[in-house]
Amino acid sequence: MNTLKIQHVKDCFEHGDHSLGLRRLIDCVMDTNDLKIQQSLLDLIDAYESSNEIDPSNLDALIQKLIQYQYPENTASHASLLEVKDLAKQYQSSQFKISPISFTLKYGEVVGLVGENGNGKTSLLRLLCKDLEQDGGSIKYAAEQNSKSLFELRSRLIYIPQRVPRWYGSLMDNLHFTLSSYGITGEENLMRAELIIARLGLRPFKNHTWNSISSGYRTRFELAKSLLRKPELMLLDEPLSNLDIISQQTILQDLKYMSESTSHPFGLVLSSQQLYEVEKISDLVIFLRQGEAQYQYKNQDLQEGQELIFEMEIEESRDAITKAFESIGISQIQFNGGVYVIHFKAGSNTNEIFTTISEKKLNVNYLRNITQSSRRFFIQ
Repeated sequence: MNTLKIQHVKDCFEHGDHSLGLRRLIDCVMDTNDLKIQQSLLDLIDAYESSNEIDPSNLDALIQKLIQYQYPENTASHASLLEVKDLAKQYQSSQFKISPISFTLKYGEVVGLVGENGNGKTSLLRLLCKDLEQDGGSIKYAAEQNSKSLFELRSRLIYIPQRVPRWYGSLMDNLHFTLSSYGITGEENLMRAELIIARLGLRPFKNHTWNSISSGYRTRFELAKSLLRKPELMLLDEPLSNLDIISQQTILQDLKYMSESTSHPFGLVLSSQQLYEVEKISDLVIFLRQGEAQYQYKNQDLQEGQELIFEMEIEESRDAITKAFESIGISQIQFNGGVYVIHFKAGSNTNEIFTTISEKKLNVNYLRNITQSSRRFFIQ
C-alpha cells in the first residue's frame, strides 16, 4: 500500500501537479512517527510557499526516506468498524420515523447519506454517535472493545454537525490544546499541528480567530481538529455546505484518501446534497426518503433485464425525443427540474444511445447515465 502511495506522489510531481503531490506527500509523512522526516517535509513546504517551486533534490531525498521507513502493519484495516442492524427510531411528536436500516462499514470505507431535507439524514447520524437513543435494532462498534465507558467510546467517534460550534483564541492555539488534551506535548505537538494545517490548506490562517475566517475555513479547521484526535469513525453532517465547488471535490477526495491511512485508518459516514461527488468516493450510498432507506453499492452490476436510465438536458420536445430513440425503445420519459429522465428498454446499451444522439444531431447540453446512481431514487 505504501509503495503505491509513494509512487502516486512521484507521479503527481512528475506531471507538475504540485498541490496534489504535496497533499499526498503529507499523508505519507503523517503515517510515520519520525520527527526528522516530518521536519524535512515542513522545510520543503516552506521553500515551496516562498518560491512556488519544488527542489527536486530535496524531494527525492524525502521520498527515499519514506521508501526506507518501516511502516507498522495495521491489522485492523480490513476489519468491520461499524455494524448497524435494523436500526429504528420513532418521533412521537411528529410521527416521523427512521425505518429499520442495516449496513456494515470497514476501516477505510465511506458511507454516503443522501436524500432531500427532512428525510432523516441528521437523525441517522445522531443515532450513530449516541446523541439519540434508538427504539429498535443494534449498533456495534469495533471501538467498544477498547472503551471502558460511553465517554471513552464517544472520544473515538467524532460527529461534526452542519453548524460548526464557535471556538475562541487562534486556530493554532486550539489545535495545540486539542493535542495536549490527548497527551501529545512538546515537539510532536508542534509538528502534528503544523502538518495538519498544511494538509488542509490552513497555514495562511494559523493565527486567525473565528471572526476573521470564512465559514468554509471554519469547516476545514473543525476537520483538522478532529483528525488530530485520530478517530476510528467520523460522522459528518453536510461537511460541504460551506465550501465552494472546487473545495468540495478536493475535501471529499482528501477525506477518502486519509481514511485509508496506513497507520490509522478510519471510517466515514457523511451526509451531503452533492450527490455525484459523494458517489465518487462512497463504497455505499444510502438514499433516505421519509426515513426509509434504499441502497446503492459501488460498482454494482446491472441486473438482467434492467433498464438504462439517462438524465438529459435537451432542446428537442418530448415527441421529438421519443421519435429519435424509437429504434432503441423508450419505456418512460420524465421531466424533472429542467431535464428529461429517459428510461431505455432493457437490453439497450450506451453505445446505441450516443450513436443515435450523433446521427440525429440532437441538441444535448447535458447528459449523464444514472442507471447505477442513487439519483434515480430522487425522481421516482
